[in-house]
Amino acid sequence: MKTLLTVVLLSTLTFALSGCGDSQAASKPQAEPTPASTYKAGHGVQLTETGRKFVGVQTGEVGSHAFAGATEVPAIPADALLRTVKGDFVYVANGDWFLRTPVTVGGADGTHVEIKDGLYEGDTIVVKGVRGLSLAEIQALNGGVGCADGH
Repeated sequence: MKTLLTVVLLSTLTFALSGCGDSQAASKPQAEPTPASTYKAGHGVQLTETGRKFVGVQTGEVGSHAFAGATEVPAIPADALLRTVKGDFVYVANGDWFLRTPVTVGGADGTHVEIKDGLYEGDTIVVKGVRGLSLAEIQALNGGVGCADGH
């Protein structure tokens, strides 16, 4: 019994001296988190470099594709298309900004989607990381802060 009491007292003393019970929020002032994304009307969403890596954003150009042996038409990779209840969208890249742009789609074959309106061949668009970019945009629009400052 005396051994058990000694173990309990030593464990309690060790825990108290280790600082594990201290509140980190109360003992150290925390720096404001760096937002992973910023939204600006007319420009779209902008991600920090860490945010871009986390989301996995990759860009490419609108090209052309022949569907079922037909002539080539403007097309994008299927992963570049964002389908929502408000319509079909693509993120157009403009420098460090990504603007959600409505598009009218035509045929699709599993790898590509025909673009009938909203983009031109050669436009730079987001081809990977579209869903994550959409979530970052929603978070920035709604005032949330996703921390991605590299720490």
